Amino acid sequence: MSEKKSVLLEASTKMASLSDSDVSSSISVNVPSDVQVTALSGGLYHIKWAFDISSIENARGSQETTFRLDQYSSAFYKLTLKFYKQDREPDQCECSPDTQFMVNLKLKREACPTSQWLISMDGRDQSAAVWSRVGRCQKIILDQLPYIVCKSETFPVIPDWDATEIPCQFWIKFYQSVGEINAHRQFTNLYVNQLNCDVSFSFDEINEDEPIGGHVFLLSARSSVFAAMFHGGMQETSTRKVCIKDIKADIFKQLLHYIYSGRTSSKLSEENAQPLFVAADMYDIEDLKDECVQFLLTCIKLENAINLMAWAHVHAVDSLKEAELAFVASHGKEICKQDDWERLIKNYPDLCLLATRSMWK
Repeated sequence: MSEKKSVLLEASTKMASLSDSDVSSSISVNVPSDVQVTALSGGLYHIKWAFDISSIENARGSQETTFRLDQYSSAFYKLTLKFYKQDREPDQCECSPDTQFMVNLKLKREACPTSQWLISMDGRDQSAAVWSRVGRCQKIILDQLPYIVCKSETFPVIPDWDATEIPCQFWIKFYQSVGEINAHRQFTNLYVNQLNCDVSFSFDEINEDEPIGGHVFLLSARSSVFAAMFHGGMQETSTRKVCIKDIKADIFKQLLHYIYSGRTSSKLSEENAQPLFVAADMYDIEDLKDECVQFLLTCIKLENAINLMAWAHVHAVDSLKEAELAFVASHGKEICKQDDWERLIKNYPDLCLLATRSMWK
């Protein structure tokens, strides 16, 4: 069973057994007055909100609110409820109101631009699962979409007689518990604020950046290369000074930020994903390598297909190379007309042969 399925099963079991006492006895988080957030154990959060139907005049519309989970991250969450009115089905209970609402929900996480914590949008902070219950309907699971969005299918909601609002509840399960999150934050704080550093990194560049500090114990725990450097009798073992020659300063600083926090200090892009992969490979940071590859898989297009395929070939990134070969095979005519194809023939004849064969399959 995959990690995600395991988390979903665990969260589903836990939420099925939630009671009012579970909620009232846990930790509340400061949020806007129309939203109540409660932090449960194991990275699970319970959110309460109300769908106001007292002043609805139009047949369709939307309501939204914004809140944040302070104990998880400083990112904001925007909750949007879209609705349209529909006449009650004839076979429904006679005690029900004449109108029901067809509803769909969307929960989107947005980074706070003023936060000192740089929030990556690359997956480290994504929730494992999101559940909801609106009114008396059963709990539904929201589908997870790209760009940190969770969305439900459209479903009917029948208000109680004389009701002015319909209660909405959400449960958000994260991969990490509050304790794990706080530990990550404390490690990140050590690096961001350069506290108690015992090793210094300088950069061999024309416009030399200011040296940046780090911590031997943490770097050694995260990287076998750093462990050998600081504990293997090398020069750096005694000097605690490292000159970085083969990686640009901004890329190395993002690598360090990832080592401490589990996230990059800026959003992955087509410009930084490849050099970050190379840096992570050089220092044996496998999880960062995986994130860079997963991002690059979403960047495949006609304009970069040949060069990205060659890069994946050189760096032995098999999953990306196979995806590129499949893309090239399905766009053979357009690919072969590009100038990059001629350079591929000259510089990587074996890869060109492989790509040509894939076109003829």
